[in-house]
Amino acid sequence: MYRLLMLVLLGLSLTLSACGKKEQAAPPAASSENIQKSATEAGGAKADQAQQARDEFAGKAQQEMDELNTKLLELKNKAQTLTGEAKDKIDQQIQDLEQEQKAAAQKLDELKSATGDKWNDLKSGVSEAVDRFKQSIQKASS
Repeated sequence: MYRLLMLVLLGLSLTLSACGKKEQAAPPAASSENIQKSATEAGGAKADQAQQARDEFAGKAQQEMDELNTKLLELKNKAQTLTGEAKDKIDQQIQDLEQEQKAAAQKLDELKSATGDKWNDLKSGVSEAVDRFKQSIQKASS
């Protein structure tokens, strides 16, 4: 009987000690699915950075366009006060400026809708178009 009691207590203590241990999970094996997921996440982060850079550039370009549009409006108001040859000259300049404005606005719209790294290809075109518009405004204002 003593022996039976000892066996029961020993079995009970082993059972309790085994229940108290936490199972340690094995680290996940590097599968092609996990690697692909990691690569996708890294690519997504790169795409987010590209989009943020594009949005910052587009915001600055849009701000410059807004300022130039205000100057164009001022020239239009000035043209209303002129007569004769001076009015004809500034009206022609305004028509040219409106063409520059449309070209720059179109380039900027293309850039705003560009995805991924494609916006980098459009960046120089936007800069050039905005610069041409700016130079034309300055020339017409002087």
